[in-house]
Amino acid sequence: MKDWLKKRAVLVYIIIAVLLLEVISAVRYHYTRGVLEQELEKSALIDLIASALRIQEILSKAEVTASSQMWHVKRHLADPDYMGEVISNMVKDDHDNIIGAAMAFKPHYYPEKGNLFELYARQEGDSICLTQIGSEEKHDYTKSPFYQLAMKGDTTKWTLPYWDAEGAHDNVTTYALPIKDQGGEPVGFLAVDLDTDWIGEVVNIHHRYPSSFSMVLSGAGELIVGPADSLASASLVQQIVAMINDSTVVKEEKANGRVTGFAFTDEQGEPGHVYYAIKRKAPRWYMVLVCYDDEVFGQLNQMRRYIGVLLLAAVSVLGFIIQLFVKNNRRLMDTRMQQERIESELRIANNIQRQMLPRENSILRTDITVFGSLEPAREVGGDLYDFFLRDEKLFFCIGDVSGKGVPSAMLMAVTHSFFRAVPSHENNPARIMQAINQSSCHGNDSNMFVTLFIGVLDLPTGRLRYCNAGHDKPILIAEGESQRLVETLPAKANLPVGVFDDVKYDMQEQVLKPGTTILLYTDGLTEAKNRLRQQFGLHRLHQLLQSSPSTDSPHALLQTLSQAVKQFAEGADQSDDLTMLAIRYSPEAELDILSQALTLNSDVHQVGLLGEFVKNVATQLRLPSKLAGKVRLAVEEAVVNVMTYAYPAGEEGEITVQAKSDGHWLKIVISDSGQPFDPTEARQADTSLSAADRPIGGLGIHIVRKLMDSINYERIDGKNILTLRKEVVTETKT
Repeated sequence: MKDWLKKRAVLVYIIIAVLLLEVISAVRYHYTRGVLEQELEKSALIDLIASALRIQEILSKAEVTASSQMWHVKRHLADPDYMGEVISNMVKDDHDNIIGAAMAFKPHYYPEKGNLFELYARQEGDSICLTQIGSEEKHDYTKSPFYQLAMKGDTTKWTLPYWDAEGAHDNVTTYALPIKDQGGEPVGFLAVDLDTDWIGEVVNIHHRYPSSFSMVLSGAGELIVGPADSLASASLVQQIVAMINDSTVVKEEKANGRVTGFAFTDEQGEPGHVYYAIKRKAPRWYMVLVCYDDEVFGQLNQMRRYIGVLLLAAVSVLGFIIQLFVKNNRRLMDTRMQQERIESELRIANNIQRQMLPRENSILRTDITVFGSLEPAREVGGDLYDFFLRDEKLFFCIGDVSGKGVPSAMLMAVTHSFFRAVPSHENNPARIMQAINQSSCHGNDSNMFVTLFIGVLDLPTGRLRYCNAGHDKPILIAEGESQRLVETLPAKANLPVGVFDDVKYDMQEQVLKPGTTILLYTDGLTEAKNRLRQQFGLHRLHQLLQSSPSTDSPHALLQTLSQAVKQFAEGADQSDDLTMLAIRYSPEAELDILSQALTLNSDVHQVGLLGEFVKNVATQLRLPSKLAGKVRLAVEEAVVNVMTYAYPAGEEGEITVQAKSDGHWLKIVISDSGQPFDPTEARQADTSLSAADRPIGGLGIHIVRKLMDSINYERIDGKNILTLRKEVVTETKT
């Protein structure tokens, strides 16, 4: 009787164990499926955004090509034959996807050319075919929306794809902008045509899964580009397009452009998912990605089947051990799952932290070398460092959050995000620190704080502006005439970030000599302890920097310091995060092959002299005409901005324009004694908005940024110094 009861109990335990294992398998399956669905949505968003950005890049390049020709068109408007050269050069020289360009004028604008005059240039083999397609019988362009908008002074954004029978003889999308005479009156339009084949190549350049495919829809839900015939049937494409157009979710999401998705079933009953997102900039097209569930979750389903087979095989083994270890096994399983979950979460947190650091932990240039390292004491830590270049300025920071573990890591992430956001329109490190402090104090009920050092190094001048919030002072390393100079950067301590929201932070300045290395670190370096509880110390650090042969290489320097700390610790556990950042400033002397200067009064009527000056510089450097035009437009925009805003109304001043070149770079330095104004701190103009909706200002500096490789501003000795740099390609004489 007792044996029967024992066997029955064992059977019950086995059944319970099998059921528990099956439940665990099902929960894990659904949890994993959910994670895969989330990852698929994120991946889909990345693919859609990448396709949208690539499409927008090609469209923007074509827009810039058209806009950059307006100066030439306006200058030679009296010469109708020159108009043909302009559009021919646009098709021949600039843009791989421009298959045609057109230029049309109002009736009888050129009497010698007849009533309707429209030139069209298109690529035919290795040559450019230029034809006059305006005709009252066959092609009256005055009835086209391009012409009607242009005569109102408006720009035609990219059209929906259409068949151009007169000009391109292909499916195209068109961008057109008005041509204005010297008086600012519209007299016609300039248009560029892109073929639509490249849209399909962009969105279907790769497939996340063998049967997945992509589509592009217009804002009205019309199919622009579909998948290859081998990937989906026409009826399936129509089904998906109809579902997107009928979806209430689409109507709700059209305003914000976020990725949206829903499930579907094709004609064969195969389930799948559709993801789509709107391309924010005009034209506002929908990017669509379609994936099948059997490919997304195929390996997961196969794994579940294998697990089921293994469970059946394990039942016989469980019968021998379940009665002795069922409780312990259950307790052990729970503990193990919890431990794995905690370890997994900590690993994920560690990965997230490392992803927040600069994607590349170094910058290698001829004038600046940067290298950073972070060694957390635990899975997650509270140290941070970051650096990036903007407008020929190096922005960098290093910080240490109070406390340890996950709370410190969360505050580190918040501080890091603030540092990345604020300097996008701010160059003053004290104001950057002020903004970070005010944001960190908001809702800081845990009273945690961050010691933080922020620096902004102007690369052309070596001028270092910095602000310290209670952090360890950086160390400057430079080679003197007889010995190496190792000294602490004089920095006011100030209060750490996150203590009080009304703290006033001070900015300090120092000009770095060429060959100077800046070492920034957290207290994990100087407070590292050995087995005798002795600290590494600041004195030992200075001695090591004085004797180390590797100070001219930031990477080698940090490796030397890290190895020295490990040797000093003698195997003792690391008690604090060890974070270091080394910056070596080593500008090269400029060897100018050209140096010219022009002094103008703050009078916009002298812009003509500026144009001749830039033309002369371009001629001496033998710049291609297109590059010379970009340089001239950028310089004129910058100088006119100075003429307009630098000096008070009624007051005149001088503006000096200096051009220098070493044969590889062209540098334009614009200086004035007017009111201080840093155009690089201005927020970039949103060119996706209409002229009526876009705030006044910012468009000129936006154009300069687009045309030049870099811009830099400094206020030196009471003067505004704006430097524009462009990589030049000189023409060789034949």
